Formats: sequence, structure tokens, C-alpha cells
Amino acid sequence: MTDPISVLRDWLTAAVGEALPEQPTSPALDELEDTLNVPVPDDLRRYVRGIGPYLTRAEHGLFYGMSALPLDPGWGGVLVQASADWPPVEAVDPPGTLRAVPFDPAWVLLAHDHSGAYLAADLRPGPAGQVGQIISCGPRETRRLQLAVSLTEFLSDLLWHAARGTVQVECEAGRVDVWFTDPEITHPIDLCLQRGVAALRRS
Repeated sequence: MTDPISVLRDWLTAAVGEALPEQPTSPALDELEDTLNVPVPDDLRRYVRGIGPYLTRAEHGLFYGMSALPLDPGWGGVLVQASADWPPVEAVDPPGTLRAVPFDPAWVLLAHDHSGAYLAADLRPGPAGQVGQIISCGPRETRRLQLAVSLTEFLSDLLWHAARGTVQVECEAGRVDVWFTDPEITHPIDLCLQRGVAALRRS
């Protein structure tokens, strides 16, 4: 089975022209795990260690055009305060998979669209969810979506779309960009809001 994190590293290496050393440890994730008493899935650790070094060098549109974020434990506190002014969450889809709160410090931000929409790995899910599930969050939307049950599944779906030709992958000029080939589709969260949470998943 293809390891999607390794494929992302290959894309990034091709774009920047060299393979950056993986981080041997992830102190920020260790601190998050200890402080919040939440487990960190292995695939999220591998992503931060293997992909993180590239994300501090340049901005990469890895997530269907959304820009991948380097791990920054400071984001959690900032967004917890900011979320006090966000609109209330009106719905969660599928129901019960995540908690209907504006923001939680156990959401590890993975990507953003520069307009208030984020993708995150949820380390404190709802009763019907899974630790490490990929969710949407941010002030732009009042619905919260579970987009995949794990980071591995989310990235595997991304590779499936790349192989199928529904997304284009460009690795050049020091950055990686992934975007939908259909000009009518411009945003992964909007797509799932319009067509359902399974819109990005392999059919």
C-alpha cells in the first residue's frame, strides 16, 4: 500500500530540490499530548516530522489548494480567544463526530485558505468520531465537517484524486500546489458543504 506521507515528501523534495532531514522528535506534539492529556496518532506524528521541515521554508498548497500550516502550538491559544467572537456552530456532519464548539485547543491546524477556513486533526472528537479525524473549522462556516476519519485516509483520498486526474499536482519553483482540475470546484470545504462530507472520498 502506498504511504501517502512519503508521497508528499517526494513532491516537496522535487519542488525544493533537496530532501530535508526529518525531525527526530516533535516536542510541540509531546507538549500538546501532556498538557491536554490527549493521544496523538502515529500518522500525525509522522506527518509533522517528515513534512514539517518543508512547511517552514515556503507556503505549499497541499490540501486541494489550501495552504499547509507548520505546527505552531501558539495557534491554539490565539484561536481559543478569537473564537469567542465567532458565530455559533449550527450543525455537525456527520452528527456526533465532533463537538459543536467554535474551537478547541486539541484541534491541530493543518491548513487554511487565508479567509477564515481551516482543516485540522481533531484529538478530542465527539462520541461518534475518531481521534485524529480531519475536520473543518474556523469562523467562515457555521457547520463543522468530518472530512476523513484519519490523516492517512484524507491523504490517501488526495492521492486517489491525483491518480484519477480530478486534481492537478505541480511541484516547481520551490513549492507544491494541488488544485481541482474542474474550474467549477475551487475549495474543498465548499465542495463538501454543497455535495456532502463524502465528496472528497474515494468512490
